[in-house]
Amino acid sequence: MRSLFWKVFLATLLTSLVALATVSLLLTTTFRKLYTNRANDQLLQLAATMAREVTPYLAETSKAQEAELRRRLRFLEDSTHTYVCLLQRSNPAERIYGRGSPADPSELTGPGAKRVAPGNTAIVSAAVAQCGEDMMVAQLNFLDRHQNEWSLYVRARLSGIVEETLWQLRRLLLLAVVAAVGVSLLAALGLSRRIAEPLQGMRGLVAEMAAGDFSKRLDIKEPTEVVGLAQSFNSLADSLQQTLGELRREQARLRGILASVAEGIIAVDVQGRVTLVNPQAADLLKVDQAAVAGVTVQELPIPADVIELFSRCLSTNRLCGSEFRLENPRRILAMEVAPVRTDTDEGWGAVAVVRDITAERQLEQMRRQFISDASHEIRTPLTSIGGFAAAIADGTAATPEERTRSAALIAKQVERLTRLVNELLDLSRIESGAVQLELAEVELPDLIADAVEAFSGQAQEKDVRLTVDLPSDLPAVSADADRIYQVLVNLLSNALRFNPPAGEVQITARTAGGCVRVEVKDSGPGIPADQLPRIWERFHRADPSRARENGGTGLGLAIVRSIVEAHGGMVSADSEVGSGSTFSFTLPVA
Repeated sequence: MRSLFWKVFLATLLTSLVALATVSLLLTTTFRKLYTNRANDQLLQLAATMAREVTPYLAETSKAQEAELRRRLRFLEDSTHTYVCLLQRSNPAERIYGRGSPADPSELTGPGAKRVAPGNTAIVSAAVAQCGEDMMVAQLNFLDRHQNEWSLYVRARLSGIVEETLWQLRRLLLLAVVAAVGVSLLAALGLSRRIAEPLQGMRGLVAEMAAGDFSKRLDIKEPTEVVGLAQSFNSLADSLQQTLGELRREQARLRGILASVAEGIIAVDVQGRVTLVNPQAADLLKVDQAAVAGVTVQELPIPADVIELFSRCLSTNRLCGSEFRLENPRRILAMEVAPVRTDTDEGWGAVAVVRDITAERQLEQMRRQFISDASHEIRTPLTSIGGFAAAIADGTAATPEERTRSAALIAKQVERLTRLVNELLDLSRIESGAVQLELAEVELPDLIADAVEAFSGQAQEKDVRLTVDLPSDLPAVSADADRIYQVLVNLLSNALRFNPPAGEVQITARTAGGCVRVEVKDSGPGIPADQLPRIWERFHRADPSRARENGGTGLGLAIVRSIVEAHGGMVSADSEVGSGSTFSFTLPVA
């Protein structure tokens, strides 16, 4: 019953029924009064006619005459369906004729006659009527030929005079009401549908809008008021579609910005619940981006001091920052938490920016280590140079042989220092891209032969055998010949430096997947497994004491890696302690 359709339908129907009932009641009352007045006139006329009929029988008082009078009255009563009472007013107790009575059953004589005025009618209710129903009584006073005053009372059932007519009228009205109710039902149904269907369409449109579909529109032709409302809904849908489209585009731009920034971003509300996590933050913290939405920062896998950082920012509304470490894998993250006004009523939330500074800290550590190593490498020859120069200057080296030996050692340390500086400058230029590679088709067998020849004398001195194993169909590579020669020289120099007497250094090359792979294998002491990942770093030595004894700077392999990677190749090393080491690099086929 809450439906507008049924409310309009029932309201229209009830209105029609009330209107019809009111009209029927008014018509019945009006017609009852009309027919009652008409019955009054007819009954008075009937009384006058009966008076004329019985007057000739009133002059005589014989029994025959009186019997004729009574017969005549019964005939009139039977033919008119009335009750007649003829009363001689001069002596009412003696002469009363007819089956009627002047008033009610308890008053059959003169006093009852006063209930009806002469020449008028009255209604006697069923409570006192002779026949147990409403009666209409007409009284007519007249004189006979002897000038005796008579009163004629004519009674008729009101139902017979008026009610039957009214019943016919009511039946007609009932039929009219039934027909009107049917028409009203159809009218109410049509009106209800006419009003309810557009509203149902509006409800459907609102439901579609609530579901996020703003493409639907209402096409309503009538009624005018509903058309205006439908147009307002259509305008609202257009406006919402445009506004939500702009919001979606803005949201997409924001998501794109958040997804493209390198830093992780975490937003929380005033209660500390996570409202936004971009993919970078989810990856840094190793959490499910969708699962953490709505959880509190206390549930995130971050240290307690970082959680306290959020709490402090939310309580003080000030920028807070800190660094923390995470394991598996081990990382160093920096977080800055800034207060953000979320809503006028809700208060302040916070946005945290998370950065992975592991590489920065490693680079910083490498920089400090590099400075320390470079300082040490430079200080060692400078100390030797200073010491021997002081010995010459202060006369400690007194003999010519001592001065010559000191000068020779100074020259050796200067050479070592010069080589170190040149290698540092060379490595710096290569890594910065300042060195322009002159790429050309290079035949590796020729370069390898030149490098082997350059170290043949050193190999003979150390009793190390140099062997070369190259296929006859080895393709040319795209490379800078001078730089690749430098790579071969550094690798052969390392192999010979750490190889024991009667050892072997083998150079091989093979084609693999569009590249040529060159390997330099020695029979030296090998490199521990924990040192292998770092051997390509600057100044790193698997055995620092032996490297310095052999005159190494610790930059050769770093230079090799930089040159090879500048060519688009890769370097690698395999080693086993006591079984030698294999250093390899790849170059693209020309």
